[in-house]
Amino acid sequence: MPMREFPAKAALFVLLLSWIICGTTRIARAQDRPALTKFTTNLDSPDLPHNRPDAKSFILLMGAQISETELDCSHFVQYLYEQAGLYYGYAPSRVLYEGMESFKRVLHPRAGDLIVWRGHVGIVVDPAETTFLSSLRSGVKTSSYESHYWRKRGKPRFLRYINPTPEWATRKVMASRGGSTGE
Repeated sequence: MPMREFPAKAALFVLLLSWIICGTTRIARAQDRPALTKFTTNLDSPDLPHNRPDAKSFILLMGAQISETELDCSHFVQYLYEQAGLYYGYAPSRVLYEGMESFKRVLHPRAGDLIVWRGHVGIVVDPAETTFLSSLRSGVKTSSYESHYWRKRGKPRFLRYINPTPEWATRKVMASRGGSTGE
């Protein structure tokens, strides 16, 4: 190799190596804490009712205003529940599917209940219309859980939030883990 090409190739190698290292660091940080949801609505938005509705209705109102997020489905669901004051420790959809202390399995869902498959979770919007809201790669969408696509995923489970732990205790545990308390 001629000596003139060596510095250029060495510089290119160092540039690529630093790009890989920086990218790996960013990915590791992203896995530690999910990215924030992209939307402008906050709890004081004029789009939300001034008299705060019940928690489940509030979840659906907030969720309907979000069209895009970098959160995966289970982080998205937990985020909406937390914004409504319903706290539970983060769990991926596979853990939710198996069951958690903060939820009870129900056969007949209501609006605001979780719908869970192994590998995906959403929030029931209207059980009569069999619709649910969830975070997908294509954005936040409302779909029918009776559609061909979702039926192929298997039989979902419906979970109703019951949280046997008082809110103050849940917030204390979340704060000690470094999690958000929703304030």
